[in-house]
Formats: sequence, C-alpha cells, structure tokens
Amino acid sequence: MKIFNQIIDEIATYKHHKQKSTLYREFQANAASTWPEAGKRDIILMPDLAVELGSPGTASVSFMVWTGDGTRINDQKVTLLGPDLTETSEKQIPFGKIVMAEVEGFDENNAFDRNREIYLKKFDLSLKGYMLRSASHYMAEWNRISKAAIQNDFSFNHLGSALISEYKKIDYVKSVEVIFVTSSDDDVNELYNMGKRSARMISAMSKMVNEMSYDCSACDYQDLCQEALELRKLRTQLMKKNRN
Repeated sequence: MKIFNQIIDEIATYKHHKQKSTLYREFQANAASTWPEAGKRDIILMPDLAVELGSPGTASVSFMVWTGDGTRINDQKVTLLGPDLTETSEKQIPFGKIVMAEVEGFDENNAFDRNREIYLKKFDLSLKGYMLRSASHYMAEWNRISKAAIQNDFSFNHLGSALISEYKKIDYVKSVEVIFVTSSDDDVNELYNMGKRSARMISAMSKMVNEMSYDCSACDYQDLCQEALELRKLRTQLMKKNRN
C-alpha cells in the first residue's frame, strides 16, 4: 500500500528546501543502538533536566508515514535541521519528528491494525537520560533530556538510531528513516499540514474498514480520496469484498 506516497514526496521537497541551511545535517544511523537502556523507562525530574523538546509553549509536530515503495525511504538515515542536543543552551526548544518506514504485506484487512502497532512502538523506547513525557493524537510530542545525558554527548543520532532499531523489531518493517527539526517554531510548524493529512488518511481508512461505510456523499474525507488514489482503491476492494 502507498497511501502516504504524496506526503512522503512533500517531505522530500521540504528537506531539499532546507538543505541550504547551515543547521542541516544527515547522519548514518548506527545499526545497533550504542546508548545504554534505562530499564522500563527513565524518569527525569526538574533538577535533572537539561532540555525539553516540544514542551508547551514551543512548536511540536510528530507523525509517522509508511509505504510499500522502498525507493522513497533512505534506510538508516537520520536528518537533523537545527541545533543538536549538545549545541544549545536553551532549556526548551521546538521539536519536529517524522518517522518514515518501508513496510510489506499491508492490505485492506491489516493496514489499520499494523499502523497502530507501528505508532505504539515509540513508547517501547527506553534510553538512559531520555524521557518521552507525553504524546498526543494531535501530533504534539514532549520529550525530556537529562543533564547527565548531555554531559555524555547524547545526540539526535543516538535517538534516531535507537528509534530505527526499535521500529525494525517489527518483522514487516523493512526500512526506516527519521527526521528531526529543532531550528525554529516556523520550521516545525511547516510540518503540521503534512502530519494532519496523514492522520486524516488513517481515520478515513478506519471509517471504511471498521464502519464499512462507503457512501462518499456522507463522508468527511472526500477531499482525501480525491487526492489519494490508494484510498479510492481501498474503498473499491472493500466494497467488492463485502458484496461476496
């Protein structure tokens, strides 16, 4: 399935436009995470806090997209637009995070459940000095990094590498690319519409699969189906299946 391909192409365009920035960098992720784990989950209290990513008052956008087309995913690539964790003295900085994955075996019967499984994988990540404080369905994500982690040079390459390794524990996830944005509220907010459309596509898919609703005239997602050929294909496949 390729329902997110247009959004993935727009993300590639976003990256291309930002490449001229001196704050734009690309890293090759470590095949295995080199940062120590923290057991179940690390708790970072205010006295131990070095920096917060995407906390209230700063821009925060986080979302995930996937495709069956592996040519659109730069496997093991971590992109950073903005200062790294050891390069800022600010206590709170904006935070954008995009995870893009190549998947296989997705169809109209399993895509919604598998999308949820991939989404939940980020909550399994446990790194010393890193805390995912909250993540909402409105694409906001709030992270904390400890003073000790910064002193030991914890970086977005460490975080990205660990995320990629975590997602690849799922057998149908074949390639993963991660993008972080910390440069400005404006740069992060540019990601919002792409993330919102990806969330609406999942909601549209859920409506078709779980409610078995195919009446376009009464659907809130007509604009998406006009944009995304894959959603129209999914609707056709489900209608044929339910007629049999």
